[in-house]
Amino acid sequence: MLNVFTSHYIAIAYSILFILLVVCSINDIKFKIIPNWVVLAIILLGFVLSYLTHEWLGLRNSMIGFFAGLLIMLPFYIFAGMGAGDVKLIAAIGSIVGFDDVIKIILDSFFVMGFISLVFLIVKGGLFKLLLRYLRLGMGLLQGFFFYERPHPSEAAAQRLPMAPAVTLATIYVILTSCNCLGLLFNF
Repeated sequence: MLNVFTSHYIAIAYSILFILLVVCSINDIKFKIIPNWVVLAIILLGFVLSYLTHEWLGLRNSMIGFFAGLLIMLPFYIFAGMGAGDVKLIAAIGSIVGFDDVIKIILDSFFVMGFISLVFLIVKGGLFKLLLRYLRLGMGLLQGFFFYERPHPSEAAAQRLPMAPAVTLATIYVILTSCNCLGLLFNF
């Protein structure tokens, strides 16, 4: 069902997605929560866009992207303390971008989040304490025992940082590079 309106559907859907991602980022920074209504809107947007552009095959690919994002991120929620909103947000984005791009978004989100965390630790002065803690962990492992010392709640390393801004930046980057929009911008 690819037709002359397909690019318009995609442009409108991506514009709406970018606005919703900014709402998620602001909410995550201010209140440490990602609203369910935004996640549901993104999922609905993904399913409708996929159906309008590729009918049932598109809807199937949209569901695969959704479940791929959900299943890949679920262990981070269960074992690593990631927020449920972050998992739902990435799954919702998977419904729009599909399997391949949701994998790229996940990897890029972790890269961006690592950079943000490093800058946060440097600014707050907690990087040295964190490195010292991991040095003691490594030395203990070399001696044959495992001892992890949790950071004190007042330390920068104990602070939970919002991940929605990293997911937003990664999503925008992956979408713009996958449609070669960045190349068009830089060649202009």
